[in-house]
Amino acid sequence: MAKQNPPEPKLTVDRRQLLTTAATITVAGVLPTELTEAAMPAEIAITPGPIPAAHPPALNLCAATARRIEEIVVRNRIRQEAQLPLLCIPGELRRMKTAEDLAEFERFAAHQMEAVWEQVLAPVMEAKGDPHRRPRGFMEGLRYQAQVSKILRERFAAQQRAR
Repeated sequence: MAKQNPPEPKLTVDRRQLLTTAATITVAGVLPTELTEAAMPAEIAITPGPIPAAHPPALNLCAATARRIEEIVVRNRIRQEAQLPLLCIPGELRRMKTAEDLAEFERFAAHQMEAVWEQVLAPVMEAKGDPHRRPRGFMEGLRYQAQVSKILRERFAAQQRAR
């Protein structure tokens, strides 16, 4: 009789801790570790601790998050050279993700909008017997637009779950 392998333990990852660790590792690479001729002690706002000699632990990040972190690090280097405050990595990651999600939804909506409008207006056209009927006032249009938006959000969420 063959032995079955025991199930592997599931790793639970605290997202906030992951982002904080990523921020610490990347910022440690951006901030100066020694005083330079141009930097006087009064001008340095944050003095980093010693950077560990060992390699930082490998983070289990998706390619998109790794790309975003790299972009933030590059932007922070530029900001440091310009003597501007550094960007908060978790906040920037959140902002970038939100912007990409919104752009993806806009692309989805652009392809689906006409079909959903026809779906929403079809019962009204049939009830009135006018195949060319469109909303006649602001409030009526607003009502139909709310229905279209709701359907688009539901379809987008279903598509995201199916991935």
